[in-house]
Amino acid sequence: MTPLFTLVAAPVLACFAGVLGSLGDKNGPPALCEEAMAENMCEEASLGVIGGHVVISSAMWLLLWVIPWWRGLRTVRVLLAVAATVVLVLLPVRMFNWSFSYT
Repeated sequence: MTPLFTLVAAPVLACFAGVLGSLGDKNGPPALCEEAMAENMCEEASLGVIGGHVVISSAMWLLLWVIPWWRGLRTVRVLLAVAATVVLVLLPVRMFNWSFSYT
């Protein structure tokens, strides 16, 4: 059940973090584009970060299926599932500017 729960829960939590991030963001470019703005490479920088997070999270999720289903390895599978979820949830955290202005 751990891989299936991760397959459902991780994207939902990442979307929830994205919605929270979009509430405070000011419709500008993503925060990670600040360095790439001078060369007009914001789209490439964003897609690179998105791709990296998705590939790492997917690889961890596939590794959940490779680990044997022995009872003694349950903790390892749960920790790997949590790590895969954290990697996916960190994507919107990196994308948005989380500093809220009070003006």
